[in-house]
Amino acid sequence: MMATKKVAIIGSHGLYANYGGWDQLVKNLAELKSENISFLIFNSADTPKSIYIPHNVTVKRLIFKASGFQGMLFDIYSILYSFLKVDAILLLGVQGIPLIPFTNLIKKVKVVANVGGLEWERPKFGFFSKLYLKMCFNLSFIYSKSVILDNLYYKKFLPKKNKSDIVVIPYGGTIDNSLNIDRSIINKYSFINDEYFLSISRALADNMVDELCNSFLNTFRKLVIISNFSSSTYGNQILKKYSGVENIVLINGLYNKPELDLIRRNCKAYIHTHTLCGTAPSLVEMIIARRPIISIDIPQNRFTLHNEGAYFTTFELLKEFLDVQSNFDEFIPSKGICDLYHWQKIVDDYEKLF
Repeated sequence: MMATKKVAIIGSHGLYANYGGWDQLVKNLAELKSENISFLIFNSADTPKSIYIPHNVTVKRLIFKASGFQGMLFDIYSILYSFLKVDAILLLGVQGIPLIPFTNLIKKVKVVANVGGLEWERPKFGFFSKLYLKMCFNLSFIYSKSVILDNLYYKKFLPKKNKSDIVVIPYGGTIDNSLNIDRSIINKYSFINDEYFLSISRALADNMVDELCNSFLNTFRKLVIISNFSSSTYGNQILKKYSGVENIVLINGLYNKPELDLIRRNCKAYIHTHTLCGTAPSLVEMIIARRPIISIDIPQNRFTLHNEGAYFTTFELLKEFLDVQSNFDEFIPSKGICDLYHWQKIVDDYEKLF
């Protein structure tokens, strides 16, 4: 019988949080793991308190939040608490990696690091934060046994000093098909039977939400955007600017997956505007949903879509494309691409690294 591997998962908001791709990854790692894996998962202060905990999973709830300045304390405490107790540490984000050389003086533990994207390029970070994040990115290739890239495009940014095994593992996706359109759904989402274009993203400037909304002004087309608008100044500005526009529907923080996936499944086409993500979880979910995809043309999105779908380089060109295109079925991702993003495959690939 194979010995149980004890693995700490550090850096996400925790088990059954609803903030982004890492939280969905943690959920699936915990629920789909093999019997010989035992997880220690750190939950942030703002995650749900009453949760189901799968077999061989321990959840430690911290007093810190996992984002902002507290996120640094969250990661540091998690590493210090766990490194003597586990066989491996999975770092989701690498802002805590400078601590690893010091813990190695006491006990060497296998570190598997998912570096995320090119975080230092995000406009929300200041000068010194960007310097620190880039330093952490480079250090992760020295102090990690394995480094996970979620998109093949990031291989071009590997530092010259590299001692790690490099593995490309994207996020997975699932679509809930349990809901159908009924009177209660129509009352809640009055657009659901209309022809509408859909976009889902966090309310960040690099996700181009303002530009997308602006491109739909004074058109007959309907746009539905789902985002965490109220969680940022940028998002609140979008709400204020476009809430009164008749053909633009802004949904603030929808985390009910059956309802979210019903909206996904019924859109005319999905418009993807992420510019600094790797394999964006929202794009993966739309691939699984098998709806037409129109994406901003950056290498990461082409890698995720394997060059399927339609692409635009400016919002003026997007507007022209939508003016002349009526049928979008040729831009539905193929079944073969969907198979690449099954969660069980993703979980198996992670477990090989532990």
